[in-house]
Amino acid sequence: MTQRFSALLILLTLLTLSACQPISMETKPSAPDMTSLVSEAEKQGDYAVAAEQYIAKAAESEGALKSAFQYRAAMMHYELGELAEAEALLAETNLQQLTSREQLTANLLRADIALLDLDGLSALQHLDKVDFDSANAAQQKRILELRITAYDLTENWLEKALAHIRLDPMLAENDRENNHLALWQTLMKMTPQALDLYNPGQPPAEDSGWFALAYAVKAYENNPEAMEVAIEDWEFSYPNHPANVEQLKKSIKTPIRLPEQLELIGILLPESGPAANAAQAIRQGIIAAHFNARSNVRLQFYDVRTGNKPDSNNVISQYEKAVADGANIIIGPLDKVSVELLAAHQTLSVPVLALNRISQSNDHSNFFQFALAPEDDARSQAEHANKMGYKRAIVLSPRSDWGDRVAAAFAEEWQTSGGQLVTRAKYDEAENDYSHILTPILGVESSNQRYQNLRRTLGQSLEFEPRRRQDVDFLFMVGRPLKARQLVTQLRFHRSGQLPILATSHAYGGEANAQQDIDLNGLIFTDIPWMFTEQSEQDPAYSAVRRQASGDIGSFMRLAALGVDAYRMIPFLTAMSSSEDEKYQGATGELTINEQGQIERLMPIATIRNGLIEPLQRD
Repeated sequence: MTQRFSALLILLTLLTLSACQPISMETKPSAPDMTSLVSEAEKQGDYAVAAEQYIAKAAESEGALKSAFQYRAAMMHYELGELAEAEALLAETNLQQLTSREQLTANLLRADIALLDLDGLSALQHLDKVDFDSANAAQQKRILELRITAYDLTENWLEKALAHIRLDPMLAENDRENNHLALWQTLMKMTPQALDLYNPGQPPAEDSGWFALAYAVKAYENNPEAMEVAIEDWEFSYPNHPANVEQLKKSIKTPIRLPEQLELIGILLPESGPAANAAQAIRQGIIAAHFNARSNVRLQFYDVRTGNKPDSNNVISQYEKAVADGANIIIGPLDKVSVELLAAHQTLSVPVLALNRISQSNDHSNFFQFALAPEDDARSQAEHANKMGYKRAIVLSPRSDWGDRVAAAFAEEWQTSGGQLVTRAKYDEAENDYSHILTPILGVESSNQRYQNLRRTLGQSLEFEPRRRQDVDFLFMVGRPLKARQLVTQLRFHRSGQLPILATSHAYGGEANAQQDIDLNGLIFTDIPWMFTEQSEQDPAYSAVRRQASGDIGSFMRLAALGVDAYRMIPFLTAMSSSEDEKYQGATGELTINEQGQIERLMPIATIRNGLIEPLQRD
């Protein structure tokens, strides 16, 4: 079950439970009692049939009874996940003719549906119609949760923070920590002036304490010594406050401080082993960017042995050697094991820009992770699909760890933004015929089955053209160039028609080949800016690297672009580490730094037309 429908079920459970609890609001005499009118289909869980029955009864009824049946039909569509139908029915219903409990439920449903469509303003309008004080405890908790999401979408940080504070006593002890962290992250988006102006109370009040602590951090974020003094004063004023100061301090993004004039950049890359070829491409990118910059800073490369055990890996000693040589910043290491070892090192006196991404957290504010993670591609496509107004997706990926990673990243981003994952299928990269996978996910088999049933019923042959399912908006495909060409061709053969096919950069080989890539016509994919000629030719480093490229051109150029950005981004790290709103337009995409110190990439979109790349505009 998707995250989206899990959320729906939670909401419905809360609403159902609330129906069994006493409500202080009085039921209007004109509102009909639906207890005896609930259909058997609903009682048996056949919500589709129940919806049809209620709609039919609504058509035969007038006044309050008509509204009651429309409301019930909307509930059934909501249960089925048919949100557009539920919203349409509720919009047509005269809610004033319902019981007070039903009015409250209807407005909560409408708010929830609006939020799934990322419409925070409409959600707040529905929530404003709800009498908070007359709702029961479960409903009050849900109202605040919905308001928090709506305020987040509308970027109303003050009201969101106040809602978090109001929600806190309603939560179980194990949920309060997450609420505190979310509250803190919200307060960190406010200016020191706003935190001081809108502080809702005075010491030792709990709500006042949150604002005062946030002010102590934000007002002195560029002065760690003064911040520590301010926090000590806060602890004296709020001795019993529930905020875990030490834990919250770990989430504070302290900007790194680089010398105004860099003298030496230490670069930790392997010269041998499985990552040597990738390291060579990155090295070429760093050198090209360096010579293009005409900088006086020196580059020093250090060979990293990439063993899986600390005693066979020299990344720590090479880091310390670079520091002893006078390095102001370190680029690398590249392999994940070395990155994990360095991240776990007790002291990092010099900032590190690692060239891989790890899952484990680290306590170093000057440790950054920069990688060509396939998850970035997937998230970029999920964002693009959302901006295109798509709602329902099919995911097709290879049966492998890599395929699972990319598919999972897409699914998480897609469902978080309110998208629905209709189905997912996996294919074997060793196969060449994927009919047995593609026909079910496109619904062609169901179309054929409906035809056979109709022919048997009528006892005669009919003109028939199989068609794909109509309940999906696009297909997200994960595949490398050869498989991508096979899959797109076979999808078209199996009547995918005009169904948009979105893919990651892995589907494109990196070098124009109209004869081969004509099979990818219509494919919409994301890739680094350097893959789009009109953008890359303007960069002198691109030409220098392109002359050195060999083997897998696409892979080489993408890794070289990683090296270019790693070098060029150094002067911007201070600003980028201070705010996620600070962006760097690089060769690998639009770059930002998240709270974990990971550099995230938003990449441009392109399609294939007549076998050639055609850049698309992001909305």
